[in-house]
Amino acid sequence: MPDLRADGPARLALVTGASSGLGIEFAKQLAARRINLVLTARRVEPMQTLANELRARHGVDVHIETIDLGAPNSAATLKQRLDARGIDPQILINNAAFGISQAFIEQSAQRLASMLQLNVVSLTELTRVFAAQMAARGRGNILLVASMAAYLPTPLLAPYGASKAYVLSLGEALNVELAGRVGVTVLSPGFMKTGFADAAGYDPPTAATSTSLSPSAVAAIGLKAMFAGKPSVIAGRSNAIMALATRFLSRHRLAKSVLQGAKNPR
Repeated sequence: MPDLRADGPARLALVTGASSGLGIEFAKQLAARRINLVLTARRVEPMQTLANELRARHGVDVHIETIDLGAPNSAATLKQRLDARGIDPQILINNAAFGISQAFIEQSAQRLASMLQLNVVSLTELTRVFAAQMAARGRGNILLVASMAAYLPTPLLAPYGASKAYVLSLGEALNVELAGRVGVTVLSPGFMKTGFADAAGYDPPTAATSTSLSPSAVAAIGLKAMFAGKPSVIAGRSNAIMALATRFLSRHRLAKSVLQGAKNPR
Protein backbone atom coordinates (compact mmCIF):
# COMPACT_ATOMS: atom_id res chain seq x y z
CA MET A 1 0.00 0.00 0.00
CA PRO A 2 1.25 3.54 -0.68
CA ASP A 3 2.33 5.53 2.37
CA LEU A 4 -0.28 8.29 2.46
CA ARG A 5 0.73 9.69 5.85
CA ALA A 6 1.84 13.29 6.03
CA ASP A 7 4.48 12.20 8.57
CA GLY A 8 5.85 9.29 6.52
CA PRO A 9 9.51 8.89 5.49
CA ALA A 10 11.33 11.86 3.95
CA ARG A 11 10.05 12.42 0.44
CA LEU A 12 10.50 14.64 -2.57
CA ALA A 13 7.62 16.49 -4.23
CA LEU A 14 7.49 17.97 -7.72
CA VAL A 15 5.29 21.07 -7.86
CA THR A 16 4.37 22.51 -11.27
CA GLY A 17 3.31 26.12 -11.62
CA ALA A 18 5.46 26.94 -8.59
CA SER A 19 6.17 30.58 -9.41
CA SER A 20 2.86 32.07 -8.26
CA GLY A 21 -0.47 31.65 -6.52
CA LEU A 22 -1.52 28.17 -5.51
CA GLY A 23 1.79 26.62 -6.55
CA ILE A 24 3.69 28.75 -4.04
CA GLU A 25 1.30 27.72 -1.27
CA PHE A 26 1.70 24.03 -2.11
CA ALA A 27 5.47 24.43 -1.91
CA LYS A 28 5.32 26.27 1.42
CA GLN A 29 3.03 23.73 3.04
CA LEU A 30 4.96 20.72 1.75
CA ALA A 31 8.20 22.26 3.01
CA ALA A 32 6.58 22.81 6.41
CA ARG A 33 6.02 19.02 6.46
CA ARG A 34 9.78 18.59 5.84
CA ILE A 35 9.21 17.33 2.30
CA ASN A 36 11.97 18.22 -0.15
CA LEU A 37 10.94 19.97 -3.34
CA VAL A 38 11.40 20.33 -7.06
CA LEU A 39 9.86 23.59 -8.27
CA THR A 40 9.05 24.10 -11.93
CA ALA A 41 7.52 27.00 -13.87
CA ARG A 42 8.44 29.39 -16.67
CA ARG A 43 9.74 32.22 -14.46
CA VAL A 44 12.90 31.47 -12.53
CA GLU A 45 13.18 34.55 -10.28
CA PRO A 46 10.08 33.92 -8.14
CA MET A 47 11.10 30.28 -7.71
CA GLN A 48 14.61 31.28 -6.61
CA THR A 49 13.17 33.64 -4.01
CA LEU A 50 10.77 30.96 -2.78
CA ALA A 51 13.50 28.30 -2.70
CA ASN A 52 15.79 30.48 -0.59
CA GLU A 53 12.96 31.17 1.84
CA LEU A 54 12.03 27.51 2.22
CA ARG A 55 15.61 26.35 2.64
CA ALA A 56 16.20 28.91 5.37
CA ARG A 57 12.91 28.37 7.18
CA HIS A 58 12.48 24.59 6.97
CA GLY A 59 15.91 23.19 6.10
CA VAL A 60 14.60 21.32 3.06
CA ASP A 61 16.35 20.66 -0.23
CA VAL A 62 14.81 22.65 -3.08
CA HIS A 63 15.65 22.07 -6.75
CA ILE A 64 14.53 24.40 -9.54
CA GLU A 65 13.74 23.48 -13.13
CA THR A 66 12.65 26.30 -15.43
CA ILE A 67 10.45 25.10 -18.28
CA ASP A 68 7.32 26.07 -20.20
CA LEU A 69 4.95 23.12 -19.88
CA GLY A 70 2.71 24.81 -22.44
CA ALA A 71 5.21 23.80 -25.15
CA PRO A 72 5.03 20.43 -26.97
CA ASN A 73 7.26 17.67 -25.57
CA SER A 74 8.00 19.75 -22.47
CA ALA A 75 6.90 17.01 -20.06
CA ALA A 76 9.38 14.57 -21.61
CA THR A 77 12.09 17.22 -21.45
CA LEU A 78 11.41 17.86 -17.77
CA LYS A 79 11.51 14.13 -17.01
CA GLN A 80 14.82 13.77 -18.83
CA ARG A 81 16.32 16.65 -16.87
CA LEU A 82 15.22 15.19 -13.54
CA ASP A 83 16.51 11.74 -14.50
CA ALA A 84 19.87 13.26 -15.42
CA ARG A 85 20.07 14.83 -11.95
CA GLY A 86 19.00 11.64 -10.22
CA ILE A 87 15.79 13.26 -8.98
CA ASP A 88 12.93 10.82 -8.36
CA PRO A 89 9.81 12.51 -6.89
CA GLN A 90 7.49 10.45 -4.73
CA ILE A 91 4.82 13.18 -4.82
CA LEU A 92 3.53 15.02 -7.91
CA ILE A 93 1.49 18.21 -7.55
CA ASN A 94 0.15 18.80 -11.08
CA ASN A 95 -0.90 22.40 -10.56
CA ALA A 96 0.28 24.42 -13.60
CA ALA A 97 -2.57 25.75 -15.75
CA PHE A 98 -4.01 28.89 -17.27
CA GLY A 99 -7.31 29.93 -18.77
CA ILE A 100 -8.70 32.08 -21.56
CA SER A 101 -11.85 34.12 -20.93
CA GLN A 102 -13.14 35.11 -24.35
CA ALA A 103 -15.71 34.11 -26.93
CA PHE A 104 -14.52 30.81 -28.39
CA ILE A 105 -14.28 31.93 -32.03
CA GLU A 106 -12.25 34.99 -31.01
CA GLN A 107 -9.61 33.07 -29.06
CA SER A 108 -6.08 33.00 -30.44
CA ALA A 109 -5.36 29.61 -31.98
CA GLN A 110 -1.78 29.73 -30.68
CA ARG A 111 -2.78 30.64 -27.14
CA LEU A 112 -5.54 28.02 -27.14
CA ALA A 113 -3.11 25.34 -28.26
CA SER A 114 -0.68 26.35 -25.50
CA MET A 115 -3.44 26.21 -22.88
CA LEU A 116 -4.56 22.73 -23.96
CA GLN A 117 -0.95 21.56 -24.07
CA LEU A 118 -0.44 22.75 -20.48
CA ASN A 119 -3.79 21.90 -18.93
CA VAL A 120 -4.34 18.55 -20.65
CA VAL A 121 -1.39 17.11 -22.58
CA SER A 122 1.54 17.96 -20.30
CA LEU A 123 -0.52 17.19 -17.21
CA THR A 124 -1.38 13.77 -18.64
CA GLU A 125 2.18 13.01 -19.71
CA LEU A 126 3.65 13.98 -16.33
CA THR A 127 1.01 11.95 -14.54
CA ARG A 128 1.74 8.89 -16.68
CA VAL A 129 5.52 8.86 -16.34
CA PHE A 130 5.59 9.55 -12.62
CA ALA A 131 2.65 7.26 -11.85
CA ALA A 132 4.54 4.45 -13.59
CA GLN A 133 7.60 5.04 -11.40
CA MET A 134 5.47 5.27 -8.27
CA ALA A 135 3.55 2.09 -9.11
CA ALA A 136 6.80 0.19 -9.65
CA ARG A 137 7.99 1.44 -6.27
CA GLY A 138 4.67 0.60 -4.63
CA ARG A 139 4.03 4.02 -3.14
CA GLY A 140 3.45 7.58 -4.22
CA ASN A 141 0.95 10.41 -4.26
CA ILE A 142 -0.41 12.53 -7.12
CA LEU A 143 -2.57 15.63 -6.72
CA LEU A 144 -4.26 16.95 -9.88
CA VAL A 145 -5.69 20.45 -9.72
CA ALA A 146 -9.01 20.79 -11.53
CA SER A 147 -11.56 23.56 -10.91
CA MET A 148 -15.19 24.23 -10.13
CA ALA A 149 -15.39 24.82 -13.89
CA ALA A 150 -15.07 21.03 -14.25
CA TYR A 151 -18.61 20.58 -12.97
CA LEU A 152 -20.55 22.54 -15.58
CA PRO A 153 -20.30 23.97 -19.10
CA THR A 154 -18.61 27.38 -19.03
CA PRO A 155 -19.44 29.71 -21.93
CA LEU A 156 -16.68 32.34 -22.45
CA LEU A 157 -14.34 29.91 -20.66
CA ALA A 158 -15.39 26.92 -22.74
CA PRO A 159 -12.05 25.22 -23.54
CA TYR A 160 -10.69 25.97 -20.07
CA GLY A 161 -13.73 24.42 -18.39
CA ALA A 162 -13.54 21.43 -20.71
CA SER A 163 -9.85 20.95 -19.87
CA LYS A 164 -10.66 20.91 -16.16
CA ALA A 165 -13.52 18.44 -16.69
CA TYR A 166 -10.91 16.20 -18.32
CA VAL A 167 -8.61 16.54 -15.29
CA LEU A 168 -11.45 15.64 -12.91
CA SER A 169 -12.44 12.57 -14.92
CA LEU A 170 -8.83 11.44 -15.38
CA GLY A 171 -7.97 11.74 -11.70
CA GLU A 172 -11.06 10.01 -10.37
CA ALA A 173 -10.50 7.12 -12.79
CA LEU A 174 -6.82 6.78 -11.87
CA ASN A 175 -7.67 6.80 -8.18
CA VAL A 176 -9.44 3.47 -8.78
CA GLU A 177 -7.07 2.11 -11.43
CA LEU A 178 -3.93 2.72 -9.35
CA ALA A 179 -5.43 1.93 -5.95
CA GLY A 180 -3.07 0.09 -3.66
CA ARG A 181 0.01 1.41 -5.44
CA VAL A 182 -0.42 5.17 -6.05
CA GLY A 183 -2.78 7.58 -4.36
CA VAL A 184 -4.42 9.95 -6.87
CA THR A 185 -6.53 12.89 -5.69
CA VAL A 186 -8.27 15.69 -7.60
CA LEU A 187 -8.61 19.14 -6.02
CA SER A 188 -11.29 21.46 -7.43
CA PRO A 189 -10.94 25.06 -6.23
CA GLY A 190 -13.39 27.83 -6.89
CA PHE A 191 -12.32 31.43 -7.50
CA MET A 192 -9.13 32.47 -5.72
CA LYS A 193 -7.33 35.80 -5.54
CA THR A 194 -4.30 34.87 -7.63
CA GLY A 195 -2.99 36.10 -10.98
CA PHE A 196 -5.24 33.64 -12.83
CA ALA A 197 -8.11 36.05 -13.52
CA ASP A 198 -5.86 38.80 -14.86
CA ALA A 199 -3.95 36.38 -17.08
CA ALA A 200 -7.19 34.90 -18.41
CA GLY A 201 -8.92 38.24 -18.90
CA TYR A 202 -11.62 36.94 -16.56
CA ASP A 203 -13.94 39.27 -14.63
CA PRO A 204 -15.52 36.88 -12.11
CA PRO A 205 -19.23 37.22 -11.30
CA THR A 206 -20.33 37.97 -7.76
CA ALA A 207 -21.44 34.35 -7.30
CA ALA A 208 -17.84 33.25 -7.79
CA THR A 209 -16.12 35.88 -5.66
CA SER A 210 -18.57 35.42 -2.78
CA THR A 211 -17.28 31.87 -2.23
CA SER A 212 -13.59 32.62 -2.78
CA LEU A 213 -10.93 31.13 -0.51
CA SER A 214 -7.29 32.08 -0.09
CA PRO A 215 -4.70 30.03 -2.00
CA SER A 216 -3.28 29.00 1.38
CA ALA A 217 -6.62 27.55 2.49
CA VAL A 218 -7.13 25.77 -0.84
CA ALA A 219 -3.65 24.23 -0.76
CA ALA A 220 -4.25 22.96 2.77
CA ILE A 221 -7.52 21.35 1.70
CA GLY A 222 -5.88 19.68 -1.28
CA LEU A 223 -2.88 18.32 0.63
CA LYS A 224 -5.04 17.05 3.47
CA ALA A 225 -7.22 15.16 0.97
CA MET A 226 -4.18 13.78 -0.84
CA PHE A 227 -2.52 12.47 2.31
CA ALA A 228 -5.86 10.97 3.39
CA GLY A 229 -6.13 9.11 0.06
CA LYS A 230 -9.37 10.77 -1.05
CA PRO A 231 -10.29 10.52 -4.74
CA SER A 232 -11.59 14.07 -5.03
CA VAL A 233 -12.20 17.18 -2.96
CA ILE A 234 -13.91 20.50 -3.65
CA ALA A 235 -12.40 23.43 -1.79
CA GLY A 236 -15.01 25.11 0.39
CA ARG A 237 -18.42 24.08 1.67
CA SER A 238 -20.29 26.58 -0.51
CA ASN A 239 -18.50 25.36 -3.63
CA ALA A 240 -19.26 21.76 -2.72
CA ILE A 241 -22.96 22.61 -2.38
CA MET A 242 -22.90 24.39 -5.75
CA ALA A 243 -21.27 21.38 -7.40
CA LEU A 244 -23.90 19.08 -5.92
CA ALA A 245 -26.66 21.37 -7.18
CA THR A 246 -25.43 21.02 -10.78
CA ARG A 247 -26.60 17.40 -10.74
CA PHE A 248 -30.23 18.51 -10.61
CA LEU A 249 -30.21 20.85 -13.63
CA SER A 250 -29.73 20.12 -17.32
CA ARG A 251 -26.29 20.98 -18.66
CA HIS A 252 -27.90 23.24 -21.27
CA ARG A 253 -29.63 25.23 -18.55
CA LEU A 254 -26.40 25.41 -16.55
CA ALA A 255 -24.54 26.76 -19.58
CA LYS A 256 -27.17 29.45 -20.13
CA SER A 257 -27.01 30.41 -16.45
CA VAL A 258 -23.23 30.76 -16.60
CA LEU A 259 -23.46 32.98 -19.67
CA GLN A 260 -26.17 35.13 -18.10
CA GLY A 261 -24.07 35.53 -14.96
CA ALA A 262 -20.97 36.67 -16.87
CA LYS A 263 -20.15 40.33 -16.38
CA ASN A 264 -19.09 40.80 -19.98
CA PRO A 265 -21.24 38.43 -22.05
CA ARG A 266 -20.83 38.50 -25.83
